[in-house]
Amino acid sequence: MRKRVIVLIITLLYHMTSFAQSFTLKGLLKDTSLQRPLYRGSVVLLQARDSFIVSDTRADKEGRFVFNHLNDTANYILFFSYPGYAAYSHKITAVKPVDGVLDMGTVSLLLKEKLLKEVVVKSQTAIIKIKGDTTEFTADSFKVQANASVEELLKQLPGLQVDQYGNITVHGKKVKKVLVDGEEFFGDDPTLVTRNLRADMIDKVQVYDKKSDAAVFTGIDDGVKDKTINLKIKEDKNHGVFGKVELGGGTDEHYNVQGMLNAFKNKRRLSVYGTNGNIGRTGLGAADRQKIGTDNDGAENYDDKGIPTVTSAGAHYDNKWNKDQQSFNGNYKFNTMMVNGEDIVVSQNNLPTGLILGNSINRFDNRNTRQSANGKYIFKVDTSTTITAYADGAVTDNRTASYGNTQNFRGDSSMIYNNESSDRNDYHLRSYNVNLAWEKRLNKAGRTISLYLNNNFSNDHSSGENRSNSDYYDSTGTKDSTALLYLGRRTNDDWRTNTLKAIYTSPISRKLSLVINYQIENNLSHDDKRSYNLVENPAGKEEDGAFSSKMNSNTWSNQGGVAINYTAPKLILKAGNNIRSIAMDLESEFDNYRLKRTFLNWNPSASIQYTVKQYSEVRLNYVGSSINPEKAQLLPLKFNNGQLVTYLANPDLYNSFSHKISGDYSAAKVVSNVYTGGNGSVTFTTNPIAQAINVSSSGKYIYRFVNMPGYTNMNYDLMAYYGRQLPFNIQMIAALNTSGGKTFNLTDDDVNKLTYRTYGAGVEIYKSKQKKYSSYLLAKAGYNINKSSLQPDTKNNFPFIEIRPSLAIYFLRKFEIHTDANYLWQQKSQAFSDNFSRVIWNAWLGRTFLKQDQLTIKISCNDILNQNNGYSRTANNNFFSENRYTTIRRFFMLGATWNFTKFSTIKQ
Repeated sequence: MRKRVIVLIITLLYHMTSFAQSFTLKGLLKDTSLQRPLYRGSVVLLQARDSFIVSDTRADKEGRFVFNHLNDTANYILFFSYPGYAAYSHKITAVKPVDGVLDMGTVSLLLKEKLLKEVVVKSQTAIIKIKGDTTEFTADSFKVQANASVEELLKQLPGLQVDQYGNITVHGKKVKKVLVDGEEFFGDDPTLVTRNLRADMIDKVQVYDKKSDAAVFTGIDDGVKDKTINLKIKEDKNHGVFGKVELGGGTDEHYNVQGMLNAFKNKRRLSVYGTNGNIGRTGLGAADRQKIGTDNDGAENYDDKGIPTVTSAGAHYDNKWNKDQQSFNGNYKFNTMMVNGEDIVVSQNNLPTGLILGNSINRFDNRNTRQSANGKYIFKVDTSTTITAYADGAVTDNRTASYGNTQNFRGDSSMIYNNESSDRNDYHLRSYNVNLAWEKRLNKAGRTISLYLNNNFSNDHSSGENRSNSDYYDSTGTKDSTALLYLGRRTNDDWRTNTLKAIYTSPISRKLSLVINYQIENNLSHDDKRSYNLVENPAGKEEDGAFSSKMNSNTWSNQGGVAINYTAPKLILKAGNNIRSIAMDLESEFDNYRLKRTFLNWNPSASIQYTVKQYSEVRLNYVGSSINPEKAQLLPLKFNNGQLVTYLANPDLYNSFSHKISGDYSAAKVVSNVYTGGNGSVTFTTNPIAQAINVSSSGKYIYRFVNMPGYTNMNYDLMAYYGRQLPFNIQMIAALNTSGGKTFNLTDDDVNKLTYRTYGAGVEIYKSKQKKYSSYLLAKAGYNINKSSLQPDTKNNFPFIEIRPSLAIYFLRKFEIHTDANYLWQQKSQAFSDNFSRVIWNAWLGRTFLKQDQLTIKISCNDILNQNNGYSRTANNNFFSENRYTTIRRFFMLGATWNFTKFSTIKQ
């Protein structure tokens, strides 16, 4: 099966690149009268049909110019220019290359002073400008539908791809930030910007590699860059109100309501939004369930399990004043989500004594509410000093209830135990951060000093009950005992972290710089988690010591480090080391036990970045890290113990150490939209801290963290990609990837080595034609390998295939039909007895109304084939599981979207 999949993908890629023959175009650029070569003369190749730049070059010392890999079915225009000479253009049609080469011979340019008539030069705005590392697109040069979003605009830009979840890549690299006039808009979720700002508001789209804040401040290039898009708003669109409202109702009581309002005035921006529905959307930045929860906002996460009802709201405000010396950026978010459903897990645990097979079912009913706010104030005192104040806070309230039944069996299908459990918990969390930064440029370029004070204060409290009733069976399948655990639960915890960090930078020479840092940190925590045995004491007056913890922790750390930066026009070198001393003081009050430990951590690092040429670079990095044991590994909380699970302490744990080597290469031809690259990393962890698992004959699990001296965990990740524009304006990206490694743990005191590998190949294809259609296809296949040394004969390898096509067609001027699908297939294995396959197919039909197509009415169907069976597979050490769960299935919906705008006329 795997070979057939690979052959299919290779064949597909071959045919996509075989639509047309390629040829080479060459010639000589000379002066008309003297016939001397015009060295460095500019030669630009454009597509004849739309004047889009395909490539550009400059003539060499002999006047020669060459363009390779041109399509013989296309028409081109050559544009020649040289200072002091009249520009000249030549159209190439009916190409008939000889042996793959079209030789234009000598192209002669005429001196302007020899022209006998007036030369009129007309200015035309460039569609694309390349300024250093920034590529700038003129938005109005790319036509989109009326009321189209910025996302639709980005799909039209060469070199940019936007998948069906709103993820943006530029020449194979993922875009991490989308800014509006250089400022963050509702945090760092790009889709919140691209799907809710209008394309007709955008003047320029700037794509660049954003340097780190530290590099911008110090002027020392540290090689850290994030692919970023900045949207420049048109001047006449920066004064007014705009937004949209969406309403929808459907079968099985499904509904969706969304609205957003924006008020822009000069440098002040105010935005508010609200949503309510039960179709899986949690905010304006997430247009489908698989994109939900990208900002890790706790209660906002929805992992497809259960049927959700969600209400969310948010507000954003940013402004600059006092000649941009002062600015403020603030956000508020509210989210409440109710989810109910059930999930079923089938598992296999490979032990030295044999297999343990498990079946469990869990029904849940949860309600999560979260409010969060943040604000950043920046005051540029003068050209050398900046003060930044940042604060955020979050209030989380979760109420959960569940009922479960779990059965474990031996490999011969005889029962080990049958457990019924129920849980109810009411949890509340408050967390706040207050940070201050002072940054000062000193009297020499590159010499800076900065101070950062970060503070976190958190508190949580909860109450609930946990009931667990187990029946145990002997090897003959006869019930031999029963146990009931019924606990009342209470928690009241406080945590505080204070950090002060200082950084000093200074140039040593023109290319060499020194970076010195020092940091002191204090972590103070009080964990008060108590359980009450309601079987023996129904009133819940006395703590049960086996399931209660009262832990105090006070940790001080001091860290200092030195780094050297070498920066040349094409080369950046960096090497340094941080040394961190940690003093940990742990006290378990209920056990009358105190543990004091000290650790010394080394964190060496080195990196090299070499720019081969513009848009082509290679990077290599090394990071070493001492990993000291966490307090929960040294002294785990007994509160986490249960009837079937017990965590044991190990106060003698010591550091492990990891070495990570990573690198990446990227090369792009921006004007011809061809790019290639790859990245990879490998990590070795010596003397790793691993989880030791002991399983009793009755199926009870005992966990303990231990060091594994003499063993080394290893994992790796490699990926290579290639993208180009094929004939007929088809944009293609092909990728190969592999990942895997080996890890060690102890199972029933035997060392288990888990070897895992994944091989994958995929291709993405984009093609669109304005006001006609837009299409996208993702096809990928792979093979998973999992091998456990404790059960070498157990085969849990399986291949998988995933295909995601989408298509939008515009017709009769006012109509649009959109359809997308997701096909997933996974082969059965020894742990998973059945093949799994499903097709999730969605579609909608819409029509626009009103003068500027401001109103859209559409009818849609989610999961047309009703195959959206919630499903996932996992492999962890020697444990394999298959999860099936309740999720949103087929429904029909009728909806309407109204876009509104009102912009003020600007007086000149």
